[in-house]
Amino acid sequence: MGKIDLTKAELNYERFRDLAKDRGLSERERIGFPEHYRSGYEDAILDDIALKLEFAFRKDSSLLDIGCGASPMTSALFARAQAHNIAITANDSPEMLSLIKSDVLFTKLPGKFPDVLENALEVTSGGYDLLLCYSVLHYIIVDGSVFDFVDAVCLALKPGGTALIGDIPNLSKRRRFFTSEAGIAFHKEFMKTDEPPAVDHYEVHRNAIDDAVLFAIVARAHANGNDAYVVPQPRTLPMFNRRDDIIIQRR
Repeated sequence: MGKIDLTKAELNYERFRDLAKDRGLSERERIGFPEHYRSGYEDAILDDIALKLEFAFRKDSSLLDIGCGASPMTSALFARAQAHNIAITANDSPEMLSLIKSDVLFTKLPGKFPDVLENALEVTSGGYDLLLCYSVLHYIIVDGSVFDFVDAVCLALKPGGTALIGDIPNLSKRRRFFTSEAGIAFHKEFMKTDEPPAVDHYEVHRNAIDDAVLFAIVARAHANGNDAYVVPQPRTLPMFNRRDDIIIQRR
């Protein structure tokens, strides 16, 4: 397989299966990130995940990691969960699951979520205390309904459980950022140019996630009888100014 421009590649579940088999890619590249996007940021990302899922208060619980990938962050996340005696069920393609390097025992759940919801509930009867879907939602909705995904997340949680759908690219937030003074300065520095970024607030981007999609997800979770929130990322994360998180708490 030839070199891939991951900043422009159109990715979905099947395409990630191909990336998992490409030995020419680094561990970060095969989960869809150019090397410099994640390198050096994993600890800050994990700190944020552990805080939002309240690992410290969830000892002896269960975690379903949807689209877990196989990267240094995957292994580090499993180690952090183990430190709190959190049992892990890892969901991804068979090809990606086979590449995970970890000394931590975990259950493999191969297949595309939410298609494997019933299998997930067979692994942990009654549902999961915690659910994580990080940097994956924008790929999941390419192949299916965002509402089907949210419904499945709610069903996968046990009462009192918490889901973090994290690192969601928000087109609306990106547009707001790149029309701000800070965003224009960021663009000029990053691109080594004197030209401001071109921003069209009404350009249609198919399969993109924006404010409307995020708040529709929150509304759907509310309709299912749960609490849900759009929450910001801390400044320590690499794309905090263009991405958002969603937390769902099952009642």
